[in-house]
Amino acid sequence: MQVSLQFPKTSPSTIKTFTTPPHGDVEKPLSSIKLGTPLKKKMVDDGLISSARFSPATPVSSKFRLAARVEDREISEIQLPGDLQAELMPKHVAVILDGHGRWAENRGLPIQHGHNAGLENLKQLVLHCCKFGIRVLSVYAFSTENWNRSKDEVDFLMSGYEGFVQYFVKEQILRQDLQFSVIGDKSRLPQSFQSTIASAEAAGKANSGTHFVMGLSYSGQYDIIHASKKIASQVENGKLRSEDIDESVFEQQLLTSVTQFPNPDLLIRTSGELRASNFMLWQLAYTEFYFVNKLFPDFAEADFIEALNSFQQRKRRYGGRKK
Repeated sequence: MQVSLQFPKTSPSTIKTFTTPPHGDVEKPLSSIKLGTPLKKKMVDDGLISSARFSPATPVSSKFRLAARVEDREISEIQLPGDLQAELMPKHVAVILDGHGRWAENRGLPIQHGHNAGLENLKQLVLHCCKFGIRVLSVYAFSTENWNRSKDEVDFLMSGYEGFVQYFVKEQILRQDLQFSVIGDKSRLPQSFQSTIASAEAAGKANSGTHFVMGLSYSGQYDIIHASKKIASQVENGKLRSEDIDESVFEQQLLTSVTQFPNPDLLIRTSGELRASNFMLWQLAYTEFYFVNKLFPDFAEADFIEALNSFQQRKRRYGGRKK
């Protein structure tokens, strides 16, 4: 039996042919062909093959056609809208999620409605980053200062974020090859939430798609102090000499060392506020800033694309002069 693989909605210019290792034209079971997770998902989602039939018993022709981009021998689909250029895309986008309370207040609603709307929009932002091929998305979801809010609001946020990780993030770990990490003082989070986070981080550890990083009980000052204490401990134990401490050594101890690209290329802040609010103070040294007046629940895909377009117009010199 032969399974025909075609993507009719794709323009001919983006279709490429991939051939499995030379075994003639003998049909091979799917288990014998190395297919990346995004390709498997594409096959299932487009109805080319059902998940139930995706088994070693199902043969596939040694030649097939698909819309895809090949990177590091892994097959995935990148969709860039408008005039965005792949070579100018930021690797790491950071977002300060701001404006939930004002969004609810403007509509005469309890603040919980604003947080719920923000969570729904955060789902879309994660999916946009996966679709655009952005390597790291980090969001400032709950700061160390946010613990000073009312117990009712804090409890609501913790419950909402736990459900978000349990049901949305874990699903995207499977569907989008998502990686996931939480940075911050996780010891202050509810115990059940800590377990949910640990489970999701472990589930996506071997993935290679977008790395989604949530700052929870996080602040830039906490991050720097935490790193300093770790380095001081190594010096006290004789594992590190004080003269060996440099930027690289320090960055390795920051919480953002969990990701391949720890320093954001682009920081987006919603709601019209013009400050970093104690977010990634070390990591933002050469980050491009983009401020938008829209409240986060209203921050749409078009607004995100506009921010990316703005970034692609910037000239990044890192203190030097380009000749």
